[in-house]
Amino acid sequence: MLNIRVAVIGLGLVAEAHLNAFRLIKGATVVAVCDTRGEVAKKVASEWNAKAYTDFHRLLREEQVDLVMVLTPASTHLEIACASAEAGAHVFCEKPLAVTVEDAEEIIKVCDAAGMKLFYGSCYRFLPAVRSAYDLIRQGKIGEIQLMTECGLGGQGLEGCTQMSFMHYPEGGPGGPAWGMMDHGVHLIDIFSWYADSELVEVSGQGNISGAQPTTECLTMRFANTAMGHLLYNAATYTTVLPNEGMFSGGQGYRDDGSVSDAGSWDATPVSISVYGTKGSLRIFYYANALFLNDGDGPRQIALSGRAPFGHFVTQLEVCLEAIANDLPAPIDGQAGKKALETMLGIYR
Repeated sequence: MLNIRVAVIGLGLVAEAHLNAFRLIKGATVVAVCDTRGEVAKKVASEWNAKAYTDFHRLLREEQVDLVMVLTPASTHLEIACASAEAGAHVFCEKPLAVTVEDAEEIIKVCDAAGMKLFYGSCYRFLPAVRSAYDLIRQGKIGEIQLMTECGLGGQGLEGCTQMSFMHYPEGGPGGPAWGMMDHGVHLIDIFSWYADSELVEVSGQGNISGAQPTTECLTMRFANTAMGHLLYNAATYTTVLPNEGMFSGGQGYRDDGSVSDAGSWDATPVSISVYGTKGSLRIFYYANALFLNDGDGPRQIALSGRAPFGHFVTQLEVCLEAIANDLPAPIDGQAGKKALETMLGIYR
């Protein structure tokens, strides 16, 4: 079996999920890790019997790797992704692909010129509830899509609201809290486009600015087939959800404060997507791993298959590694990442 040599650059929270996924994957070995925090790099390297680096340029010079996992803040993606491709490695890049459309285009261009695959980290497509909903939509179970929504309103008020650092999103540009439009909503933009399967014809709304006081964010997408997508976020207020509206989670998930909830724990404010069609509707609790269909006889729960969250990181990496091993196209490529980013930035124009 082909053994794919992997380097992980960026060892923050999302790297933990990817590294845990690699523990369950055959045919890949993490041979090098890199983080500007030397003590973190050394600790993770010792756990993986890998080499530790604080300079990704040095890693790329000294290591022969097949795949680089770019898990660093978004503002650094351009430099690291391009250098990795030019060093002869395929690139997996976390969302958002970049902080500007021009940077995203450059990443795609450099990877193509080097003959390296570019995998866009749209992990939500591999969540069982999200994927099962996609299958039901394609089977016509809810008819033609009319509206897709996600509403994320809550937190610990303005004083308790923490924004992403300027390393992630440069001051004065698009940014804001982790559970906001730029860092989270980009996932939903990709999912809504995937579900609608139609040309996007209009986007409008407003988003937070990095370094400015956070406020309400909204985004409306209109597709050629008349479907609409709507996102609404405010992480600087308090939820109005009542205690009996929560559920026991069927999977792990990220809370709005950045912490991780465990499977089986009580989730008082479970995040969800609603999809409304001409013949039915869907409620998708993607982290709680539950899916409900209402096609006229009241909501009923749909059985799910596949790995519950955070097992979806395993599924995502498996298909990426299969693409490398068998020289197949990237399952979700750089163009998908560019499209999601371009849509997102449309609300800032």
